[in-house]
Amino acid sequence: MNLAALLRRRLRALFRRSAVEREMTNELAFHFELEKQERMRAGASSAEAHRATIHAFGGVDHVKEAYRDARGTRPLENLIQDLRYGVRILRRNPLFAAAAVTALGLALGAALAVFNVVNGVLLRPLPYRDPERINIIWLAWRWDDGNVSQLPLSSGSYSDIERDSRSFDAMAAFRAWPYAIAESPDAEREAVAGARVTPALFDVLGVSPVVGRAFTRAEAVPGGPNVALISHDLWQRKFGGSRDIIGKRIYLGDAPFTLTGVMPPGFAFPRGAELPAPFQFGTRTDVWTPLVFESSDVSNYGVQNLVAVGKLSERCGTGRCSASAAQAELTTVLRRNIPLNDQPKSAYKLVSMAEQAAARVRRPLLILLGAVAFVLAIAAANVTSLVIGRVHARERELAVRSALGAARGRLARQLVTENLVLCLLGMAVGLTLAFWGTKVVLLLVPGSLPRADDVGFDWRVLSVAGLLALIAALGFGVAAAYAARLRFTRAAVSVSRTRRVLVMTEVALSLILLIGAALLTRSFISLQQVRPGFDPSNALTARVTIPLVGRPQPLVDGARWSATFDHIIARLASAPGIVAAGGVVTLPLSGAFENGGVRPVGKVYENGRNPSAQVQIVAGDYFGAARIRLVAGRVFDASDDQSGRASMIVNRKFAREHFGSEADALGREVTALFEWARDRPPRVIVGVVDDVKTVSLDGDAPPQVYVPLSQLPAYALTLVVRVSGADPLAALPLVRQTVHEVHSSATLKEIRTFESVVADSLAPQRFNMTLIATFAVLALVLAFVGLYGVLALMVAQRRREIGVRLALGATPATVVRALLGEGLRVVAVGVTIGLAGALAVTRVLSSMLYGVSTTDGSVFAGAAAFVGLVAVLATWIPARRASQVDPRTALAAE
Repeated sequence: MNLAALLRRRLRALFRRSAVEREMTNELAFHFELEKQERMRAGASSAEAHRATIHAFGGVDHVKEAYRDARGTRPLENLIQDLRYGVRILRRNPLFAAAAVTALGLALGAALAVFNVVNGVLLRPLPYRDPERINIIWLAWRWDDGNVSQLPLSSGSYSDIERDSRSFDAMAAFRAWPYAIAESPDAEREAVAGARVTPALFDVLGVSPVVGRAFTRAEAVPGGPNVALISHDLWQRKFGGSRDIIGKRIYLGDAPFTLTGVMPPGFAFPRGAELPAPFQFGTRTDVWTPLVFESSDVSNYGVQNLVAVGKLSERCGTGRCSASAAQAELTTVLRRNIPLNDQPKSAYKLVSMAEQAAARVRRPLLILLGAVAFVLAIAAANVTSLVIGRVHARERELAVRSALGAARGRLARQLVTENLVLCLLGMAVGLTLAFWGTKVVLLLVPGSLPRADDVGFDWRVLSVAGLLALIAALGFGVAAAYAARLRFTRAAVSVSRTRRVLVMTEVALSLILLIGAALLTRSFISLQQVRPGFDPSNALTARVTIPLVGRPQPLVDGARWSATFDHIIARLASAPGIVAAGGVVTLPLSGAFENGGVRPVGKVYENGRNPSAQVQIVAGDYFGAARIRLVAGRVFDASDDQSGRASMIVNRKFAREHFGSEADALGREVTALFEWARDRPPRVIVGVVDDVKTVSLDGDAPPQVYVPLSQLPAYALTLVVRVSGADPLAALPLVRQTVHEVHSSATLKEIRTFESVVADSLAPQRFNMTLIATFAVLALVLAFVGLYGVLALMVAQRRREIGVRLALGATPATVVRALLGEGLRVVAVGVTIGLAGALAVTRVLSSMLYGVSTTDGSVFAGAAAFVGLVAVLATWIPARRASQVDPRTALAAE
């Protein structure tokens, strides 16, 4: 018989068992009758022939069993039988089943939800062709303090690499570019995230439009046609998915563009959370237009605003190109083209796109995965304790089955199978909870989790769920079989000791999680109390963008941009209910910031040292609207315009670092290396303001300089409007109306209160704190249930002893104290182990804490006390019930 026929036969025996059994019975009856008739023809009577035939066959049931064994499906049939019996057992014990499945489901749900996120962010390949070959190229710059920053490339650097490098099959550059899209010149515009990209970007990523075509190199040249690609989501949302839009004209700002194609569903590269915040990419890019290089851009090394990405070549010489070989080649390119005095401080650095996307969140996610592993271990200990207790309740049943001939191996297999049913149910509950739990996790960090679009159930998540369920089933089954063996040998003390060890483990792990959650909570509270250097209350922020035609030309259009923003701010400042109005190009704590070189006149620095500072371009009464305190001098006024003396305001840190004090900084001159035009005269310092935390609340404020928008114009500005009322959003209609009346094509986006900006900057800390606190609470509940279960079973086992004690004169209070003592001894050992473990484990949280030590004594003592109180409650409930035992009933039951 060939393999296919054998397989068909065995599958038929499994899934059409009744028909196969009926055929076997009929066939045996046929052969039995033939044998009987043969004996009757030989002269035997009917009764004699019947008896002889039975003796010859050896019993019909024996023949059937032999036939079933010959089919080769006996192990599967036994497994199915055991599974059915396991289901019946669980149905007869609904409380046990509900408790075990709930504990397993909650723990598996939490674990799988976190693993689902970890899988999407850290493990799953990027949704591009050959993602392992795609790398981002940065300029690594070593600052005077020894820190190294990954900086974008200039157009000159990118041109050098594209021209001279042979390690890449394709290379592309891109930069963020906000757009306002409309179907016609008069239609209302929608602000969308955009990017200007070189046409090769889609070759690097291996992505093509699903409708239409990508733009070509011939279209990415000076004077080329205005063409654009849009995302699938924007196509559906804005244009109803109509294919007729391809080749038609749309408007980006005031400029007409021909739409050439629609990108595939889910494609939104570049996604802001996957790249450094200062690049200001949107959460998901919706519009792509060609990045055009003018002839002067090839030699421009001063403006660094490009992200470069390359796909390593399939072959370099005799083998495949490696990142290290490409890195060495880039070093050669740099030495050939970068000025000698900058070479010791700079180097090109290759970072894989997957590593770049995950670098910021890798450590926190792995810590969360470790935390949820603790919850899983606690749940496993809890269910193991329940299973052992269940074995005690089934002691008589197991003894009877053993007496009837069931071998220990057969009983162990049955117990493992029963627990497999239990774990499969827990896995089903866990997967359901993980599906919704993943959505909750993603809601906690909207827009700030890299690769959030890639998070979803796949074979890895399902495989981990199945593996965890299988391991749990084997572990619980082995524990149950071991407990049953000890019961048969009357080693009940060992069973009790095992359950106590499990409870100690639960208490220790839950205490470690609780201490971690308390430390993160203390840190979060400390961050909320940090003074950022401005007052975010009662202030509304909104980013206004003036649409551009072509590239920005501040020397040509700057006066018009400045006049537009001055008009908007002046009208808002004079409106009723507005206390102050101003604007800033990069809003503090928004994730964006810009650095620039500065050189105080008359100061001598070491050879090669280049002082730098954060640059803030401001307009109107920004310092009044943000309530940034003036320390010395004055703020900007009407005299600080394009025709006036170039001016600058610095923060206290800048003044002290370069001039010694705030007062000594006033009137000093600083050459700004970030001017739009070369050979601009130095700027004079007219004021000193407080330090402002611009990047994060847990970091120090860097040296900062402020320049007026009228002298360094920009086409985008974030308005800061302080209102007299309690609700800043009440001023939003006024802001919308004012912006539209002053410039009908300008777009408003990122509208939120200043307080929400500060709150959003704490999203990563809030995310970590919330999840670990949730895990700690879940762990504590499971530990409570486990401790309660151990004490309740102990009371049940010692019911007769307790009845005898009460009958001999012991008071209920004495019984309660005795049982409390036993329970609290277990808890005390667990707390001691937990405190020791927390001292070691919480060190991994050091980079996530602010204003609190990983060994904070008050946190450790408070957490231990809280766990102790929960343990006292879990112990007191069964102890109190034991004290109410009626001695006569207890003794009569024996």
